Amino acid sequence: MIHAHDVDWTAGHLPGQVCGVPDHLRNMLSPAPAVRTEAFDGFYAEAHDQGAVDPCTAMSLPFLFDMADDPATPDQAEIVRLLLSIGRESSCCDPEDVYFTTNGVESTAHVDITAEMTKRADAFVRYAADPDPSVRRPAIEAVGLFLANGGRAARVLAERLPAEDGIVERLLVIRTLTRLAVRLPETGTTVATWLDELIDGPDRSHVDAPVRLSALTHRALIDPDQDTADLVPRAIALLRDITGTPTAEKSCDGCRRCTATLHVRGRTVVPAVRPAHLAADHFDPDHPWKEHSPLSSVLRTLHTTLGDRIADRTALLVAQLTSPDAATRYDAIAMTKDLPGILPRPVLTSLLDLLPDDWAAARTIQGGFSQWFGGRLRVAPEDTKLLLDTLDDYMTTLRAAHGPDVWAIDNAVVREAYQEAVMTLADHRDPRALPDLIRSLETRVDDWRALYGVGGYPQAADRLVPLLADGLRFIDPARPNAPIPAGLYLSCLAELRDPIAIPVITDTLTWAGRHQSWGVVTGALNALASFGLDAQPAHTFVRPLTNAPDEAVRAAARATLNALSDPHAPRTPGRRPETPTGRNRPTEPARRDSKTLR
Repeated sequence: MIHAHDVDWTAGHLPGQVCGVPDHLRNMLSPAPAVRTEAFDGFYAEAHDQGAVDPCTAMSLPFLFDMADDPATPDQAEIVRLLLSIGRESSCCDPEDVYFTTNGVESTAHVDITAEMTKRADAFVRYAADPDPSVRRPAIEAVGLFLANGGRAARVLAERLPAEDGIVERLLVIRTLTRLAVRLPETGTTVATWLDELIDGPDRSHVDAPVRLSALTHRALIDPDQDTADLVPRAIALLRDITGTPTAEKSCDGCRRCTATLHVRGRTVVPAVRPAHLAADHFDPDHPWKEHSPLSSVLRTLHTTLGDRIADRTALLVAQLTSPDAATRYDAIAMTKDLPGILPRPVLTSLLDLLPDDWAAARTIQGGFSQWFGGRLRVAPEDTKLLLDTLDDYMTTLRAAHGPDVWAIDNAVVREAYQEAVMTLADHRDPRALPDLIRSLETRVDDWRALYGVGGYPQAADRLVPLLADGLRFIDPARPNAPIPAGLYLSCLAELRDPIAIPVITDTLTWAGRHQSWGVVTGALNALASFGLDAQPAHTFVRPLTNAPDEAVRAAARATLNALSDPHAPRTPGRRPETPTGRNRPTEPARRDSKTLR
């Protein structure tokens, strides 16, 4: 291997700046796995951050190819994947444009990299025949991207299909050949003929139902003008022939839930995941953590090809959701969320039929029906009752199996599924969610979740207001947004619109002003304003704040005084803190056994 330190690495860097790429390249060959992992992370951070390419990236190519050529390289597959990523990102850049490095230095490295990849394309042909499938996978895709001779590329790729014995590699060959036909249109006829032979040709050892389904899908993709009336029926028939998609049972599918510990009731627990995750080797760079079945990339492509043909997509989704293969069903949940418009009744009923599976239930409701997660599934008004009744039945089943306090159960999957069901009922102000919301506020277990639903139950204000007041007493004036924002409690009180909340808000206004916690003061003022004339007794607490040192507080105080004195002033609810996403939620509180001193 060429010594990396013999190269001038200053290009693309500011004067005096030290480039760490040579050390990263050297450490990629370390016998210690931890050192190699750190080296790859460092290289990506410095020379390929978020797909960027710069002069250092280009100068690394000879060393990376040398490592990939050496069978003794410890992480040969990782090197080939890195080369593919660098080349793919470079080929996506406009060759006529000048780009800038993260240091602000002009760079045309993408042009040099693209040329180098084309020049060294034969190396990828060799890697595509490597005994290790993890080396072959990125190499197969690279052959389709970088080999300039389209006819040869098509021939090399077509020869890989009978040579491969794994479903992941076979499907990857078909997808790569299709992309070759798009990149080099002169290969279109050859590729189309090859796909037709796979679809309608005789049975062979390497041509099974998954291969035919992939060929059928990609044939429609490269020739959208052909008659596709029988496309979906044929696809469904092939899908049903695949009684058990070749998947591997693994302890985790990448969600990290299996190994993460969680804090529940003041103790740390390791969740028991049920059922075992079904995870295929992830080979689709567009959806690296979403797919459990290797067929799902094909089915996702088919949905994209069908576009706005909702009836066909509905039939396909129903077939996926009712498949005997769990991995296919799980992946169909995510594809359902991409269906435009109102959710068709057959798809809705197929989704709801999955609810006895706790993991599927959590995935279905989260990001689907739950508004808190930005629910993407729109249910027709006439189907809302079906949805809510089914969720309530599911909750009843869980309580029968696990006891009455499922909201706080240690099993992370069951707990998440149950909480998502409760919160979806709360989105619709269904009274069947209320007992769990109240219990959550009483026990302070995941009460941050409950706070996003209690505002819709003014009929229970006599139960909820004291609990919200109790929560406000735990707020630390020095940290008013942790573990739960004070503004979230205040917005709930404003939404309830019950005058018994006014003294609670006034008390909060007083202590927040005393501690100059201006964000809480502003939230309390906005909450008071939502009560209009009913909050007139708080007038004496509000007026002094028109001279507060904080501009936002002064403006809120003036608006509140106007709302308290003008019966025609608009009465808007207190402003709710921005709803977080599933990955950016309020800090999960530990068990709180004593009240914060004011």
